[in-house]
Amino acid sequence: MKKLLALTLAAALALSLAACGGGGDTSRVGNRDTSSSSVASSTPKQENSPIESKGLFLLEREDGVELDDLTAQQTYLIHVYDINTDSAKNVEMSPFESSYAMTMNGVNEYKALSAPVSYAVDKTYNTPSTIDYFMLASGYAAPPELETILAGGEKIRAMSVYKINLNDIKDDTTATFKVEYCDVYDCELNFTRNDIISISRFDDVFQVEDNPTDYQIAATYFKRVEAVCSNMITGTMFDRLHSNGLISYEDGLYMIEVYTTYTIFDVTGVVGLTEEFFEKDGAPHTDLPRFDREAVKRIYPDMPVDAFEDGLEIWLTNGKIAVESLKNDKKAGTEGQLADAALNDMATYGRKILEYYTAKLTNK
Repeated sequence: MKKLLALTLAAALALSLAACGGGGDTSRVGNRDTSSSSVASSTPKQENSPIESKGLFLLEREDGVELDDLTAQQTYLIHVYDINTDSAKNVEMSPFESSYAMTMNGVNEYKALSAPVSYAVDKTYNTPSTIDYFMLASGYAAPPELETILAGGEKIRAMSVYKINLNDIKDDTTATFKVEYCDVYDCELNFTRNDIISISRFDDVFQVEDNPTDYQIAATYFKRVEAVCSNMITGTMFDRLHSNGLISYEDGLYMIEVYTTYTIFDVTGVVGLTEEFFEKDGAPHTDLPRFDREAVKRIYPDMPVDAFEDGLEIWLTNGKIAVESLKNDKKAGTEGQLADAALNDMATYGRKILEYYTAKLTNK
């Protein structure tokens, strides 16, 4: 059974890699350098602007690979920027995506995509799109959701995403980011083609951060927790002892162990398995970093990471012991009680973690 589950997961991984375009070194895409130093040099000068651009990114799609509801002639343009709060005036930000528009070549205007602020893991009938997952995991604010920015506060790192026509991108392309109906934050930033950084995966946007590796790991933590919590809610992989039967429970233990021990995530899903999973060389893998709870805590010190991860370890350890005992016609004992208590903790803290990410869209 475990071999079958492993093959099933590996097959799902292969499909995921095909859909996402895989990994690889993306510090250079085509003839354009996408390293951190390149981001700084590609950002246009913005003297005394209330909005400071940190990077404008073009997602280079793989030919023939579908992405969300995009046509073959469309892709995503991603603008990351800081909102420098005014020292004296409280400002109510416009709630309309059209107030944060990007105009390409002075002709085609695109409004920012809506942020998935209503996301909840309980809504299993409503699966977020790839771009929704990216916005949720990014930790960046969505300006239409900010309501009022209080004077004198910390700067706010924000992001606007656009669905654009690939034909807008040429050697002489220009782009204009315009903020309207936001009082003192109204401004206009202009970009040339040299300012637009090509990337092959969403995670490369995090090169704008001071510690991009830690930030990338913290962003992918959303998918790690969501993978566990969504299965807890639907009960398709595991539930409490006796409720779904021992075989289902044991399969759940194994699958979640694979997800949390041997799986590597990017901000939108599974992208690789570690060599240890296959116990041989040449196993599917990725150059993205593995999960590191300390990295997540460095970025989000207030997030209940330890509480969730400790509960996960307790459940995996004691759940296995309890199952073996029940299979031998014995009682689940203390281990069964510990496993059920750990599931409660995982459900509680898992939801808090996912809500933490969602709240970031509104800078809360």
